[in-house]
Amino acid sequence: MHDDRKKITMYPQVKNDMMRNYIKLKRFITTQNRIAVLLLFVLIIGTLLLFRSYRSMDIPQTIEQSNEPVHVDFYVMSKCPDAKLCETKFADTLIKLSSIINFTVNFIATEPKPNEFECMHGNDECTGDKQQLCVQHLASQTVLLKFLQCQSETILNIPDNAEKCLTDTSLKYSDVKTCVDEQGNLLLHNSIQRTVASKVKNSCTMYLNNKFWCKHDGVWTNCAEGNDETSLITAICKRYTGERKSTICPT
Repeated sequence: MHDDRKKITMYPQVKNDMMRNYIKLKRFITTQNRIAVLLLFVLIIGTLLLFRSYRSMDIPQTIEQSNEPVHVDFYVMSKCPDAKLCETKFADTLIKLSSIINFTVNFIATEPKPNEFECMHGNDECTGDKQQLCVQHLASQTVLLKFLQCQSETILNIPDNAEKCLTDTSLKYSDVKTCVDEQGNLLLHNSIQRTVASKVKNSCTMYLNNKFWCKHDGVWTNCAEGNDETSLITAICKRYTGERKSTICPT
């Protein structure tokens, strides 16, 4: 009888303890849910900001006019099919516009250790990159554009096609080879640094006056002013207001 009374008096206490534990558990779950929702919100906002930042690099910017030559930058890999498309498509047009542009080719690669480079299409591409940078270093932009066009037309033969592609230029292959051997690493290092500074990831990406203009990475992307020769002519001529107007600029 005494034990039964003891059990009866314990039931309310057990019930109260269970209720308190239930309330604590409910509060804990509610708190955890709030934290989870907050973390999810932060993750979503962070992702959106990152995406916006990334995409903004590929959005054509406001056109700025100047009486200085227009800076035209190609960010490429020498053995990349997209580079071939851009260079064979636009080289002749850029040669015709050479009086009002400053053309530069920059390369997408990595340098894990000083003077040790990794290129997406192998060591031959690294050598091809250095050859093109040496031509850029030693000759005029017209010679460079012709060289890029020639090498791209037989892209699988890079770097072995360099000598042939210099045949009709004022530049000697021996000078380019010496440059590759003696200055190639430094030129490629500096080129990679420029690419990194511009936050370019894909070949072929084209900039006008240090601002994104158009990209071909399998398909044309974010080319607000077009992606053909006429579009490039119009875009460059719009940006140049100097006296040396090219004869192919629209009147």
